[in-house]
Amino acid sequence: MTEPRLGDLLASDLIVPIRSSSGEEPDPARVPLEAFRHGSDEQGRYLAAYTSAELFGEFGPPGSDRVTLPARDLFARIDGAGERLVIDAGSPAQVEVPEAVLPFLAAGLDPNTPEAMRARRPFGELPPLEAPADIPEPFGPELRRALGELPQVQRAWLLRAGQAWTVGIEMQPQAELVDFDAVRNKLHAVATEHLGSRRNLAVTDLRAPSLREAYDSVAAPFYVAPPPSKGFLSRLLGG
Repeated sequence: MTEPRLGDLLASDLIVPIRSSSGEEPDPARVPLEAFRHGSDEQGRYLAAYTSAELFGEFGPPGSDRVTLPARDLFARIDGAGERLVIDAGSPAQVEVPEAVLPFLAAGLDPNTPEAMRARRPFGELPPLEAPADIPEPFGPELRRALGELPQVQRAWLLRAGQAWTVGIEMQPQAELVDFDAVRNKLHAVATEHLGSRRNLAVTDLRAPSLREAYDSVAAPFYVAPPPSKGFLSRLLGG
């Protein structure tokens, strides 16, 4: 049995035991974090999640109700909550999610990709983010213009991260994961044209509060969108 790779979980659903035994599976959106069932080991309490019904049935708490939710939603709930998360707890392939990479997973980033590695220290912490002394032309104006063409973006921070640039994106509340993918692709195109390579710009989704606070503590936003148009909101809301 192979340990689950954390980045591969981003597109999957996870089964989480909850503190009831009614035989029902409630709406995950109505189940608060404190209702999830805890396990314990020599390091203390943890929340368990399982990658398949088979593993849940074999290693999960007997008779427990459960909820199934997207892995990224679970990472976002746990990020900043001070909870440990163990995937496939009790099985030979169990793996604990390091607290330091939870913000990346909550933001939809595989913590082991080159882009995420450029935005991490060796132990998964954020690098020393720095406010730039100056922003090269025409990269700065072109980046701002591109952001203005993306109604999905609410605010953006442009910072230095080591030898590279990082732009942190706060999406509009109604935006979905596919909207961030469009933002990242457009900004990478700007970096390719004006910085020589997309590798010189890490585009990070700041949906995780701890990640957003890290960027905001360094500098004011580089870009703030005007109020979103009615047409964009109508599209997101299905109107």
